[in-house]
Order: sequence, then C-alpha cells, then structure tokens
Amino acid sequence: MTRKSILLIILLTASQFGLAQRIAIATKAMGDVEINKKAQPGYKSLKAGTILEDGDGIRTGSDGFALLIFIDDKSQLKVKGDSEVTISGKKIASAISKNVRMDNGTVRAQVNKQRKGEFVIQSTTSVASVKGTDFWFIANSEEGDMVIGLEGIVDLFNAISGLNVDVTAGNTGTSDSNGNIDVNETNQNTIPEDPTDGDAPVGDQIEIEFEGPNGEIKKLIIDIQ
Repeated sequence: MTRKSILLIILLTASQFGLAQRIAIATKAMGDVEINKKAQPGYKSLKAGTILEDGDGIRTGSDGFALLIFIDDKSQLKVKGDSEVTISGKKIASAISKNVRMDNGTVRAQVNKQRKGEFVIQSTTSVASVKGTDFWFIANSEEGDMVIGLEGIVDLFNAISGLNVDVTAGNTGTSDSNGNIDVNETNQNTIPEDPTDGDAPVGDQIEIEFEGPNGEIKKLIIDIQ
C-alpha cells in the first residue's frame, strides 16, 4: 500500500504552553536519542514534537542529535552524540529561567536575549551563564570542561575555585576539577560540527514532520508567537 502524505496543522499559541513546567519542544531527533520524562521515569525513544517539562532528561548515542527549542523565546539547545542532559525551567512572568545540567557531552546553545532570569548550563565543575549569545559547551568530568564562544559573552565559573572568566567570540574557556580556569584563542579544529548549520532561522512557527501510526507522514505546525 502506498504511503500517503497527510498534512496535519495544529496551531498552538504560547498561552497554550503556559503551564510553568512546559519549557521546550523537540523539533529534531536524529539517530539514537532517548528521553526520560520526570513524570514517567524510564528512557524511551524521543520523537520530534515531544514537549519537554521541567526535570526531563535527554541522552544521545554516538550517532544521536536532538534540537530543542524553548517555547518562551525560541532559544535553541542542540544536543550532540554521547551526551546526557537534564532540562529545568522556572517560569518568571511570561519568560522561563533555564538550566541545563550535564556532566558529560556536547551541546550548542543559541540563546536569544533573556527577558527574565538567565540561561545556565552547568556540570559538576563549571557553570556557564548568559543573557543572550551563541556557544558550545563541552563537558568532560575527567579532563575538564570547554566553552567555545561563537557570539556574545559567556560567564564561565569554576565551582571548585570560585574563579570566573568571560569567554567572547573566537575564544575558548577551559575549567577543570582542580579549580583551574583559563581563556585562549579558539583552535578551529576543536569546534564541533553542527548538522543543522544552514537551516532557516526559527520564525514564528515551528514545522515538524513525523510518522503516524499507519506509516503516513504528518506535519505539525506550531505557532509560538
């Protein structure tokens, strides 16, 4: 039987995502990607269109990649292979203060200007906080963490020594479990590959394709104005 392409359009406004615990949506899931819902513990395959709530976890296999978009301001978190992250959020007025916890793995954060609170990525050793910027965070519990600045400024804090540095575009900050923290010019060979480079910018609508129960291809359009 020939698979039919079915267009399913669902328009959801930000107010429909207004529950404080709903903080992001997965728009891409490539390769081995699993989600651990806080409300229903146990890892299951992550599907595009899944809503992430406060405390949900994502883990990727070596070929895995996930793209998450936060519903309040369209900031993006791109989770590369061999990563494990926990996404948390606290609603402040109409905005969400965001926290990403990871001890090992690689993520890219493309953060739009935060109206309230901060966007924070933290490991056991380091905390990277921003108001709006673009950077890679590479967490390694044994060798230390790296923040690669692409745009803007990232405040990198070492939780062991209490020291912090500003990481700007073109520079890489390092932070390790001995309390050492430093900034140097970025070696271009250390910048991870982003499989979504070249994609169109996120607009007022998110379009997601997924497979229905009978093999039909459906399209979900979400209005996040």
